[in-house]
Order: sequence, then C-alpha cells, then structure tokens
Amino acid sequence: MRNVYVCFFILSISLSSLFSISAGAEEEAGSGSDDTPVVLDEIAGDRNLTGARNWRSPEYSNQQGALGWSPGVFNVPKGLEINYQFWVDIYTKYTTDQGLLHDAEYIDLIYEVLDFTHISARTDLTDIQKSKFRTKAVKEGKKRIVALLKKLQTITDDSKLNADEKRIWDYFQKIQEKKKFLAATTKARLRFQLGQRDRMVQGIFYAGRYLEDFERIFHEAGLPVELTRLPFVESSFNVLARSKVGASGLWQIMRYTGRPYMMINNTIDKRNFPNDAAKLAAKLFRFNYNMLESWPLAITGYNHGPAGVQKLTKLYKSRELGDLLLSNGQKRRLGFASRNFYASFLAVLEIEQNAPKYFGPVFWSKPLTSVEFTLGKPIRWKDIVRWFDGNDQIAQIYNPHITAAARKFGNLIPKNALINILKEKKDLVQNEFSPPPTKWPSPKTEDGDLERVESPAKAEGPHVYTVVRGDTIYSVARDFGVSVQELLTANKLEATEELKTGQEIKIP
Repeated sequence: MRNVYVCFFILSISLSSLFSISAGAEEEAGSGSDDTPVVLDEIAGDRNLTGARNWRSPEYSNQQGALGWSPGVFNVPKGLEINYQFWVDIYTKYTTDQGLLHDAEYIDLIYEVLDFTHISARTDLTDIQKSKFRTKAVKEGKKRIVALLKKLQTITDDSKLNADEKRIWDYFQKIQEKKKFLAATTKARLRFQLGQRDRMVQGIFYAGRYLEDFERIFHEAGLPVELTRLPFVESSFNVLARSKVGASGLWQIMRYTGRPYMMINNTIDKRNFPNDAAKLAAKLFRFNYNMLESWPLAITGYNHGPAGVQKLTKLYKSRELGDLLLSNGQKRRLGFASRNFYASFLAVLEIEQNAPKYFGPVFWSKPLTSVEFTLGKPIRWKDIVRWFDGNDQIAQIYNPHITAAARKFGNLIPKNALINILKEKKDLVQNEFSPPPTKWPSPKTEDGDLERVESPAKAEGPHVYTVVRGDTIYSVARDFGVSVQELLTANKLEATEELKTGQEIKIP
C-alpha cells in the first residue's frame, strides 16, 4: 500500500490564494517563481447567508497521543524565522489593495510597497480595467527596480546614493556574489506579492462554517488539531476555490490524488465536499508523517509531494527543513511556494490564534443551516437549485461537490448521491421523493367483480431518458437503479452497442 500511495502523492498547488504556481516536478526543478495575481477572486460564501457568532480561540494543548505532537512541535524552526515574519506581515499589515515587490531568494528584501487604493476607488473603471491598471503598475515597478539594480552593479562609491538606493546597497553587502545585483533582476528573483490582511479576516469568518467539523475529524484520526488551519493557506476557506492546475476545494487536492479514493466521477467531486476532503487530507498527512517523521517536512510534502521532500533530505543529508531551503549551489531544491509553505502555515497558526491582537474584534460565521439528504432517484442540478429558491450560487455553496458537468451540461446526479438541503426544505424534498399514495377503489364494481387498478408508475409507462455526452449503458443503468440486462431488453440493444448523444432510451 505504501508504494501504491507514493504514486499518487499530493502535488497540489497550495497557497492558492497566495501563489500562482503549482507544486510538484516544476518546483523540484527549481524553476522561476511567479507572482501572485494582482487581484483575487471574492471568497464564495455569501456573508449574509448566515449570521455571525463569537469567534473562539483554538485550543491546541493536551493533545498527547496525537501523531507526532508535543508542546512546541509547531514552533518556528531554525532557518525559517525570516520567512515566517514575512508571511505574518503579509497576513496582517498589507491589504489586498497593497502589494510588495521583493526578492524571492532574500524574502525580507522589500524594494517597494505598491498601493492600489486609488485604482480600487475609481468608479469609472470596470473590474477588468482595474486589474489591467494594477498589472501595469507592477510591471512599471519592476522596470524601476531592474534599472536601479543595474545601476548599483556599476557603483563603487555609495556616497552619492539616495536613502532608498543606499538601503538596497547596504542589504546586498552580505551577499557574496560577483554579479549579485544583476542576478537579482531575473524573473526567478524579482517577485510581486499581494497583501492578505482583509482576506485573512474574511477567511476567519467563513472558517466558522467548517472548523469545528474539521477539528473533530482530525481528533478522531489521531492527528494534531493545528493541521485543520491549513485551509487558511490553501484556499482562505473559499469553498468554491479552484486552481488553474486542477487543485480543488478548501484543501486544494489535486484530481489525481483524489481519484484512487473514488472521490471523483462525472457528477460528484468529493474533493470539494468539505468533510470528505478533510478526511482525505488527514490520510495524506498521516502518510506524509510516517514517511518523513517530521511535521515541518510532512506539511511541506503536502505542497511539494512527500517523495520529493524525501529526496531532498537525502541530497542535503539533513532532516531539518531550514537546511532544505538553502541552494548551496545544488540544482535540485525547493521552489518558492514549497520553501514558504510551512512558514506561511506557522504564520496563520500564530495569527488566527491571536486574531484580536492583529485585527481587533473578529467573528465566525454560524454553521450552514443544512441537512444531508440521500437521493432516492437520479435528478438534475436544476432540481437542486429549485430547492434553493432558484439561487444557483447558494446551491453551490451548500453543494460544492456537484461538478460543472452536472451543473452546466445536465448530467444526471445519480441515485444515492449525498446532497445538502436547507433544513426548512427537508419535508418538501422528502415529499418529492415519496411515491404518491395509491387510491384504492371500492373492492367491488356494481357488477360484483373485483376491480383491478394499475400502480401510477405502470399506468404512466416507462421513463424516457435522453443520452448526454459520456453516458454508457452501464452508467445509465447504475444511475436509474436498473440492471444492464433490463435496460438492453427494454431498448432492444446489444451489450456492445455504444450510446449516442441525444439518443432516447427507455428506462424500465
């Protein structure tokens, strides 16, 4: 099992709300680090959907027996102090209307702080235009920095430098490279990072819908409860978070990671069902820790892949994460996202645990007022939306595991699938799935003979289903709860026959 699991280790893009790069092979190769977006998608959740409640400070003590846990196990390790402080600042000092132009290698080297407030305040611009203006500001800022670094490469006398130039000049004095200023102009080094202060406050609010369940799941799995805070890093608790490389859900799990656990089909993607995804994340963490025997390494492995981290421990002959962050002239090393994954996780642990210190009063959302319902027959997404009074967005927030194929193309959601419905709609939904009561006539006719009455289903005849892309005889039979042979016989089909999109078939 161990070797099978390695084949499917997680290569998720993590820090999806912070980084626009993916983890995995590209990271191991030490490729250049990309910027974060200049704007972030709004956290899907509809703040007015639930009321607010008092925030609760997390309790992390007395976890004896949890795998690898001890007091201080999540203290900042040696070598990560600077990275940790960088992310504390990103989460608490700078909003999403601000951003830093900084060095990706020497992360505390901040060249400029960009302020986009004047762009956000403009009422004459569309969101797309505002994004373009922000992008332009970042590009122009980088051009200024590149010009300055090229100038400093030629300087031998720093007496004529202004204060900002002198600050950068002084920082580089500790770097022992012949062309150190020119090296800092490369795409891999000069990086933009958007602030996250307001995003963190929003994430704390939405976390109130899920954290209590996550804490229970990780406690029952015998894992440190601190791990439940990883979605702050991965998704900001945006339940509809999807990455451009395929990571999905609050835990940003890659498709090929979820597939071996039967998490995904053409209508259901349980990576996006918060509690199911948390259970899978718990399994992945346990596996990572058993392989790497260290939480700093195991958590980094969630982003970079545990096998990749294990290779680096052998290459550097060290199991200390701080040692793996150093390049030491080696070709294989952690890329930017993986180098900063554990540090940003520690930063959110500190910040969320002491949220009032950083943000003043903070609140949790009340839990979603929903109940789980098992479908008694196949239905379409439009039926679910109807139970949410026609609001597609809210239906998705409650049911993020229903795929785009089911929502946009009408793929049938199969019988026995689990969905969330509003508590107040439970009776309505149950009634829709209950067969209408049989109206029995008087036992005898006027002539004295017994009267026979067909059941409503038989009186209406067989159901006719229109085939959609991807359907097979087996999948249709499964979805409608009939045998393959019954379906073949009712439609005079051969077992080897392929269904065609638009074809109408009878469901016996």
